[in-house]
Amino acid sequence: MPVNEGKCESPVKDEEDEIKPSAPPLQVITWARIILDEAHNIKNPKVQTSQAVCKLRAGKRWAVTGTPIQNNLLDMYSLLRFLRCSPFDEYKLWKAQVDNGTKKGSERLNILTKTLLLRRMKDQLDASGKPLVSLPSRHSCTDRLKLSEDEQSVYNVLFTRSRSALQSYLKRCENKNDNSKKCSDNPFDKVAHEFGIENSNPSAHRRSSETSSTVHILSLLLRLRQCCCHLSLLKMTLDRVELESEGFSLSLEEQLSALTLSEVATPDTSSTVSLNGTNFQAEIFENTKKSTKITSLLSELETIRNSSQKQKSVIVSQWTSMLSIVAVHLKKYGYTYATIDGSVNPKMRMDLVDEFNTNPKGPQVMLVSLCAGGVGLNLIGGNHLFLLDMHWNPALEDQACDRIYRVGQTKDVVIHRFICEGTVEEKICELQAKKKELAKKVLSGMGDTFSKLSLADLKILFGV
Repeated sequence: MPVNEGKCESPVKDEEDEIKPSAPPLQVITWARIILDEAHNIKNPKVQTSQAVCKLRAGKRWAVTGTPIQNNLLDMYSLLRFLRCSPFDEYKLWKAQVDNGTKKGSERLNILTKTLLLRRMKDQLDASGKPLVSLPSRHSCTDRLKLSEDEQSVYNVLFTRSRSALQSYLKRCENKNDNSKKCSDNPFDKVAHEFGIENSNPSAHRRSSETSSTVHILSLLLRLRQCCCHLSLLKMTLDRVELESEGFSLSLEEQLSALTLSEVATPDTSSTVSLNGTNFQAEIFENTKKSTKITSLLSELETIRNSSQKQKSVIVSQWTSMLSIVAVHLKKYGYTYATIDGSVNPKMRMDLVDEFNTNPKGPQVMLVSLCAGGVGLNLIGGNHLFLLDMHWNPALEDQACDRIYRVGQTKDVVIHRFICEGTVEEKICELQAKKKELAKKVLSGMGDTFSKLSLADLKILFGV
């Protein structure tokens, strides 16, 4: 994992700040040094965690993270605010002088980066030419899959519905010439959040019609992504935790309007399911049915199981419901497995990790949710990692991969990615590449211009 440190001298404002009688105990103390590990967790300056750590008083401040920029330059601002890097810890000045899309702003950011950043990479060499960290090789392979006929048919129905919803939204915006600025200023608050851009409070009860349309389209987009994994995910109600991980929330009415999937009576004995008015055989929506990705996953696992070397695998998905489906098929084919998600308490989590890493007869496969397993887990007992689905934020995927590719790993590591051709997943790859390029330019100090992901990205996804 690359390590990034920033530090500055004791800020004057810490000495001048008056301590309020009602201040929390940690804010009363003036610390000699504060080291903020996993500092990317404060990337949103509006959340309470970010605000709380920035109020702490200290002589020196360090921020340590492997992913200082996950989405856009706002992530970097949050770190500078914690570090008290005056005057750029003031948001208005930051936007005016740095994050303004100009060459001059880019130059200022490069100076800040070179001054504050100490970066260490796994493949970096020391002065004598030896690796800083001795690790085995790492390989990444992308399996480009083609949806089955049934899956493609369901996907086409959902895609048509989603594309139509987006086109309707765009048309409404175009017709509001009198209020064009409102449309341009609020072009998908929820999309902005999903792509990591500042957005309004997703739990707010009062939403404009534009925002409501946005949430509706994003719920359909979520279903398109799930459709690429397993059709049975479409039967499940959108869970609140699942929605929060996506960066938005839906009312019950919005959930029902986002997708209509119901069993219908037919003259014959076969069970039929109606998806937005199109009928399909109900069996293709059962979790026991093999999807394209499940079939490919099982094939790879069988190859690993039959190899001469004892190897274990880690399977990652952003949806716990997908992990449950995988578990059904693992059990059917005789694989031993364990699951780590948000419902597993810390003590049990460490026991599962130890069993996986140290016991050769322990679980052959570890199922990990992206949010729960992205950080803080050492899973070096496995040397194959499977990313079943794609997330908007490539940094989360990279952190998940680092669970097995870290100090202590003795076997060659293979990262497997599954992408369904001709689907929204291919478009997500393009958006991920943009974010990675942004982070690369900033961290290397070579960036000339910076761009934010916007409504234009939605148009790319749906070919509008």
